[in-house]
Formats: sequence, C-alpha cells, structure tokens
Amino acid sequence: MKLLRQVWNDVRHGQNIDLYVAAPLAVLIAILGIFGVTSPQLVSSITLVILGLLASSLLTSRHAVKELSQKLTQTSDTIFFKELTESNFEADFESATDLWLVGVSLTTIIRVHYSTIERKLRAGHTIKALLVHPNGPAVEMAEIRAYGRPNIERAHNEIRSALQDLCDLSQAAPGKMEIRTIQHPLGHGVIAKDPETASGIIYIQNYPFKTEGGSRPKFVLCAKDGFWYDFFKKELHNLWESGSEWRCEANGK
Repeated sequence: MKLLRQVWNDVRHGQNIDLYVAAPLAVLIAILGIFGVTSPQLVSSITLVILGLLASSLLTSRHAVKELSQKLTQTSDTIFFKELTESNFEADFESATDLWLVGVSLTTIIRVHYSTIERKLRAGHTIKALLVHPNGPAVEMAEIRAYGRPNIERAHNEIRSALQDLCDLSQAAPGKMEIRTIQHPLGHGVIAKDPETASGIIYIQNYPFKTEGGSRPKFVLCAKDGFWYDFFKKELHNLWESGSEWRCEANGK
C-alpha cells in the first residue's frame, strides 16, 4: 500500500511518469516473450518507446542535478550585486509589459530609461511608480539615512523633478501610468517585471544607513523562487496600497 501511495503521489505531481510507463511495458514484453505470443516488430516498437522514456527521464535527472549543483555552489557574490548591470536587468526592463518602480526619488531610473519608459507606454504597457512624498518627515528621514551630509532641500527638489518627469511621460499614453507617493522613507527600492505572472522578476536594492557605496546590495528574485518572491511581492503591494495618488494637474502639471 505504501508503494501504491508513493506511485499515486508521484503521478499527481507529474513526477517519474515516464518510468512508471516504461516499467510496465518492459514487464509486458517479458511476459509476451515467455508465452511466445509476440512478434519481433512489436518488441522493437515497444523497446524504442521504452528507450525514449528512459532518455527523457535521464535528461530530467541531469537538469535537476545541474540545478541542485548550482544552488550548492552559490555564494554571496553570486546572489548579491553591486550594480544591476551585473544581472539581466536591462533585458528584463525592456521586455516588461507590467512594470513597477519603487524608490525614494527614482531619479537615476527615470534619467537613464526615460525614452524606454515613453516607448513602453506608447506600446500599451502599464507602469506603476511609487516615490516618497516630497513634503513631510519621510523625505527628511530618507535623506538623513544617506551617506554624507544630508540636504533636505536637494532631496525635495529631486523628488519633485522626478514626479514632473513622470507626469510628462504619462501624457504619452493617458491611463497607462499610475503615480503614487508615500509618507514612508522606504527600506529598499524595487523594480518589478510582470510580478503577477509565472515569469515575474523582482529587483531589490537595499538602502543602507550612512554607509558609503550607494544602494547596496542588490539582488533578484524570480517567481519560481517561491516563498521569498511571494514575500517581497506582498510587500510591494502593501507599499502601493499605502501610497496616495499623485495628481499631476493638482501639483503643478
């Protein structure tokens, strides 16, 4: 009974099905051969099927071993990045059809990818942007956290400028971009590609406290990573829901 339960559990989860098919076929050939009620053509055909199933099982096992080997050989240097350029960030940013941008000011992302964002909006892609509100205690806390001498007025102006750029970009395809601000200094920045899909990817960059080097470390989570991907995706939604809509017209646009 234990064996049958194991077989049933494997079949339900799509595991080892090729072997469960190959084994009965092999037994069938043996029985037919014993009783002499088979033909060489039938034996050859069934044998080829069994070999094909075994080859498929072998390939699956090799991929599983390779993936396990990669996980076992991972170090902090293979998990964390100093810069997003060390990953597939540019390609993922370009291919995203549902793009989420979260950061204190997003000035670098907007400056470097302004034309790409505009092109994506015109192509019908959706973009959500969440920044720290330019007025209030959140922007002050975010600036004090940064390494070096804090400059609240500069931070205020950077966020205002970024919001203006986003408002300008939103005119490329009205309704395709949502802009929100939050009264929270944020502990990290997020750039998410199609987070609700099976191919979703979340890029995270830590905001250190008075530590030189900028936003580090940076790391990437994919939908297949399971728990931690779902954890940060949930936090992404929590931040978004805690933000307030930034109305361009009412704020100087």
